Amino acid sequence: MLDNRSTCEPSTAMDPCAPTPSGTIPADNGSNLWFKFYATGATAAIHVKQSVSFMAAIQAFSGGPTCGALTEIGSIVASGISTGVILNLSGLTAGNAYYFRVFGSSSNSSQRTGTFCFCGSTGMGSAPLPVALTSFKANVEKNEVKLSWHTASEHNNKYFEVQHSVDGNNFTAIGTIPGKGTTTIPSDYLFGHANPVAGVNYYRLKQIDIDDRYEYSDVITAKVNYRNLTSLYPNPVKEKLIISSSVNTEANLLNEAGQKLQIIKLVKGRNELGISKLQGGVYFIKFSDGSIQKFNVIK
Repeated sequence: MLDNRSTCEPSTAMDPCAPTPSGTIPADNGSNLWFKFYATGATAAIHVKQSVSFMAAIQAFSGGPTCGALTEIGSIVASGISTGVILNLSGLTAGNAYYFRVFGSSSNSSQRTGTFCFCGSTGMGSAPLPVALTSFKANVEKNEVKLSWHTASEHNNKYFEVQHSVDGNNFTAIGTIPGKGTTTIPSDYLFGHANPVAGVNYYRLKQIDIDDRYEYSDVITAKVNYRNLTSLYPNPVKEKLIISSSVNTEANLLNEAGQKLQIIKLVKGRNELGISKLQGGVYFIKFSDGSIQKFNVIK
């Protein structure tokens, strides 16, 4: 026969370590069952659905597990027997370990023990995350995409592989950045993609452990609107026009009426265009980004 008196209920080694619950939750009436979890994000919900005639309470902690190292981060008691109770936690650090206990909180001894399930609980992992990635961003600066990411902690992190895609489905590696191994110190990372495509670029991180296991980050995007930074000289010109381009691209040579006379293949840097066959007058170079520059031919 089960005896629900406090003196007969089981206890664990961590029971004496727990601070008194906040509010008006009695903590010494029922047995404590302790649990440990690793946060998968900044929030978690511990949802306990108890059996008939069980008045459940939940108390969660950071720190631990040694005595004196536990700090309460939340506590709650069910509004009644068999009603279910949810403890919502926030401000967690992904990958960090947390503890919580479930216990009977009732002056009625018959309501201090029972069975329960974690029905609908979220944000609780069973193992530490290899890398607690808290942000991953892409910013376009001129014609380059600057990728940055931040980790709150790392566990056996060998390196990051930066991957790029033009369609969001097929990714290729464009670089690697060494990880910090195992650390609880927050870290910042930067990577520059010097040759993105015009339009939408897709990026993700492949994080590889020291044992070659890996996981992917979420996919982020960056939209690049190329500005073809060019210059034409000399202007006016007699025989040879020099076109300095910031990218590999194509351009069209137009006459004053806007008619296309020639397609020009430009490489990044210096390009020479012979114009000795052109008559004197006004001409235009129209670049692939839509920009147009004018020059004058003199004879």
